[in-house]
Amino acid sequence: MKLTTKYGTIGLICLGLLACNDNPKPDTPKISSQSTTSDFVGCYTISHDEPAVIKISQDEHGFSMQMKEPANKADVWDRSEKLQLLSIDEGWHYFEVNALGLQKSDVDQIIARPDGMFVLAQVKDTAKQLNASLDSNYVSYVFKGSNTIYHVACDDKPVDILHADSSDSTK
Repeated sequence: MKLTTKYGTIGLICLGLLACNDNPKPDTPKISSQSTTSDFVGCYTISHDEPAVIKISQDEHGFSMQMKEPANKADVWDRSEKLQLLSIDEGWHYFEVNALGLQKSDVDQIIARPDGMFVLAQVKDTAKQLNASLDSNYVSYVFKGSNTIYHVACDDKPVDILHADSSDSTK
């Protein structure tokens, strides 16, 4: 009887220690202590010389993104689309094939549209300093392609997204 009570007590202590385990669940997104998810908030464009074309906001419900509408539309920004925070392991498959030399260990955090059509990764400062192809702290994946994207000041200036500059068109 004494032996059974002894093992029962040890079992309860082990069970109690497991219940108090502070380790996150494997599917819980891990956020770097060096940056916060609010680092994503702001506007983005594909070139330093271009106005903002993507806006990312955060509220009590999470992240959302908006794209600029064509210049002939009444609203400057389109309808807000929800974004979700992904762990590096969940989001890396969007970036594993890229021409930037980006490695999984270079990525600090990732947010994405649930349909995977737009994914944004924040790159670690050390990766940016060591990799000449990374001239921005952000890399985007837009429908089967990834490239750097630049964090810029937000504006409400209409942009003619659909028509390229016609000054160099052939006659």
